[in-house]
Formats: sequence, C-alpha cells, structure tokens
Amino acid sequence: MIITILILVVLGLCILAGYYRGVVYSAVSIGLTYLSFFLALLLIPAIAAPVRQSKTLYGSLLYYFEGYEFVSKTSVELIHDPVTSIDGETLSAVIENAEMPLPLGSAVRRNIRTEAYKAAKITTLGDYFNQTIVDVVLNILSLLLLFTVLRVLFGFILRMVDYGRRGLPTLKRFDPLFSCGIGFLHGVTMLYIVFLITPVVLTIVPRLGQMIVDPPLAGFFYRMNPFMWLIPTM
Repeated sequence: MIITILILVVLGLCILAGYYRGVVYSAVSIGLTYLSFFLALLLIPAIAAPVRQSKTLYGSLLYYFEGYEFVSKTSVELIHDPVTSIDGETLSAVIENAEMPLPLGSAVRRNIRTEAYKAAKITTLGDYFNQTIVDVVLNILSLLLLFTVLRVLFGFILRMVDYGRRGLPTLKRFDPLFSCGIGFLHGVTMLYIVFLITPVVLTIVPRLGQMIVDPPLAGFFYRMNPFMWLIPTM
C-alpha cells in the first residue's frame, strides 16, 4: 500500500510540474532524462571497472552475494560442475528453482551460453551464478549513480537557460493538456529508472519481495520495465 501511494504521488507531482512548466520545458526535461540514462549506460565501466580491479572490494562483493545458494536449491552437487557439461534442460530447471529477481536469471543464462567468463578461467556453474549476480548488481548501482549525477547536472543547466530566457516559450493552445501528458510520461520514465534498484534489494533482502513487487503498480514497474533488459550482464 505504501509503495502504491508513493508511486501515485510521484506521478501526480510530475503531472503538476508539467502543467506549471509548460510543454516546451517538459519536453526538454524528459529528453534530458533519457539522455542522462543512456549516457550513464555507456559510462558504466567508468565506475564498475575500477571496482572490479580492486581485489578487496570486488572479492567482498563475490563473498557477500553468494550466488552458489541459488544453484543449491536444485542440487548442491551442481555447484562445482563445469558449465560446458550443463544441458539446456538442467540449466532451465536450476534457473527456475532459483527464483532469481529480474533480470538475473536471463543474465546467468546468457553468460553461460556464451561462456562469458572463459577468459577469466571461471568454469563452474556456481561461479557463473555468483559472478553474474555481482556484475549485474554492480552495473545497476553504477548506472543509477551516474544517472543521478548527470540528471542533476543537466537539470541545473536547463533551469539556468530557462531563467536566462525568462521562461521557455509556451504553446497558446492545448499547452496544459500536452504538458500534463509529458509530465505523466516523465513520471513513468523516472519510476522505471528508480525500480532498477529492485533486483539489488531483492537479492540482498528477499523478504522484501512481497512488499515491493506484489502491489499491482509496483509489480508493473518491476516486471514490465524496458530499462531492466538494457543492463549489461558482465
């Protein structure tokens, strides 16, 4: 219930912001949000790579997340089996039994099929689960941090331009209707981005799953999130 109320509040505030700022400002604002997101997506290695190079920090992440537990739900013996010996049916069963948050199951499957960690001499099923989980979590956190910094920076520039021009131009007809519509779309976009943190939360504290993703609105932004599938898997 609390999550649903928060979602509705965010959407309401975005609609009001669109109404007061006008269609041009709102259109530029949502454009900057998308620009910030895709720039952040491209810049993920700028933060993730140094973390991976730190044996202490990265090693702690690998130890903390313990992806082996997901494999053990099917069979403890499979943890040490080479991924090259795992057939598709067995892999599907392991992933299904693991009940991993989105998009971790698909990420694990993709990395195993492509032997993504072969160069790093990672070969066992348990290590592939563990490595993939840590890499996806690290990529999500890096993305959200970069997005926040970039969006705040672009927002500051937009406000400076708006202030300098004494307000961006507005449409005389239908401006409130269009600006409210853009504000709503902006709110939906921001919620999609915020809900990217869900896999991280569910991996760390699985018990929060019912509260976060069971409500219809929250479940929509989690399960139908197009940005979720853009997260790099390694």
